[in-house]
Amino acid sequence: MKFITWNASMRFRDKIDNILSFNADILVIPECEAPEKWRGKNHHMDIHQFLWFGDNLNKGIGILNFNDNLHIELHPNYNKEFRYIIPLIVTGKQSFILFAVWSQLNKSRFDSYIGQIFLALNYYESLLNEPCIIAGDWNSNKIFDHIKRVGTHTEVVNLLDKAKVRSAYHQSHNEEHGLETLPTHYFRKDKASPFHIDFIFASESILNQISKLEIGSYEEWIRLSDHMPIFLELNTNN
Repeated sequence: MKFITWNASMRFRDKIDNILSFNADILVIPECEAPEKWRGKNHHMDIHQFLWFGDNLNKGIGILNFNDNLHIELHPNYNKEFRYIIPLIVTGKQSFILFAVWSQLNKSRFDSYIGQIFLALNYYESLLNEPCIIAGDWNSNKIFDHIKRVGTHTEVVNLLDKAKVRSAYHQSHNEEHGLETLPTHYFRKDKASPFHIDFIFASESILNQISKLEIGSYEEWIRLSDHMPIFLELNTNN
């Protein structure tokens, strides 16, 4: 199974050609426009399912399924209080819970960004005991732990670790949180301001199936977005 998460920085319908060659089964795309905006785009016809959540038709979060042997549906426990941390049920040869994430600034800065994720994952804690993938734009890193939130990045990592849910990048690259060598974001598209703030976390049983994990390069992707795509490939025959 192949998986991509990428904050496409809007107008994904005009950028999707750039990742189609990876032949992903599932895409999680923060800052994706609603399906209504895709009229006249041929690739819309290739999408088996297009789930979208947002308040602005130009800028929500899209979950796209290109595999007609998979089915994705909203989990009945979805709590709209955590608008953009969305639990989904993926059913197929390998079934799992998918959390699509796009953390944001709330009215209260105290529960914004990683605070939002911290509260949501505590609410959904029972779902973490099932095979799961948590993917998207977290807008977070251990280096920001000093900012006062209801929960820190480290606290979220520790919460997930207790459920044996860990970062695919950090496992495959053998790096520590806060010491990443490959950025996923360049502030204001400036190569001199790199950050690692996009993640794919997964249960141990799924992490053991990783055959490839790559992050797009600045040179190839910066013209399209200030975020780099994360490409994950799993050997589901393991």
